Amino acid sequence: MSAASASSQDLDALKKWLHEISNHVGVILTTAELLQLEKLSSQAGTRRQTIEDKALEVREILLAISARYFS
Repeated sequence: MSAASASSQDLDALKKWLHEISNHVGVILTTAELLQLEKLSSQAGTRRQTIEDKALEVREILLAISARYFS
C-alpha cells in the first residue's frame, strides 16, 4: 500500500496503530531500564538486555514506517 493509493481513513488507522504500538514499546523500554536497578542474575541481566535491544529495534521499524507514509 502506498500513501497515494491508501484512503485517508486507512492512513489515519495506520497512524493510530503506530502510535499505540510505540506507546507499548515505550513501556517495555522503561520496564527494561528499571530492571537495571535490580540485582539480577547474569542470565536475567542478559535477558533484560535482549528485551531492551529488541524493543529499540521495533522502535526503529516504527519510525521507518512512519517516515515512509507520513513524511
